[in-house]
Amino acid sequence: MSRYGQLADQLQQQITSGLWQPGERIPSIRQSCKTHGLSPMTVLQAYQLLESRGLILARPQSGYYVKAASTAQRE
Repeated sequence: MSRYGQLADQLQQQITSGLWQPGERIPSIRQSCKTHGLSPMTVLQAYQLLESRGLILARPQSGYYVKAASTAQRE
């Protein structure tokens, strides 16, 4: 499995287990790079994958946020 896929799966597990609540901001790309030792492009790919899964939402110039449970379930 790709590194971005592993990170996306890890974050998805954290979201579904309740570590990150709906509306809460997840770590920035820079923070995740430092924490996981990955490049910004790898972290961005993981975040884009989570967006496509309907779990997070990008807010321009603000970061990435966990979608509300009802919104994530519809997609």
